[in-house]
Amino acid sequence: MGNSQQVARVMVLQDPGWLEELWLRFWANGGSAGIFEFDAFLHGLRDPDVFEVEILDYAVDDLSCRFLASIPTLARW
Repeated sequence: MGNSQQVARVMVLQDPGWLEELWLRFWANGGSAGIFEFDAFLHGLRDPDVFEVEILDYAVDDLSCRFLASIPTLARW
């Protein structure tokens, strides 16, 4: 499991609303998986191809600042 996959899983566990945000970024950057396949990929139930992993990296990079700002403890720093 890649680092971006772990970060995305934590984002979704923290707030399920991130699933749709991540998937939309993934899909907009060329990902072909539907939202259910994407969710299975995040939870290790589906093996992604190398291209999908790279696209997930972009999606996580795009949204990680918003995610960190949404955590109350970190937002104060």
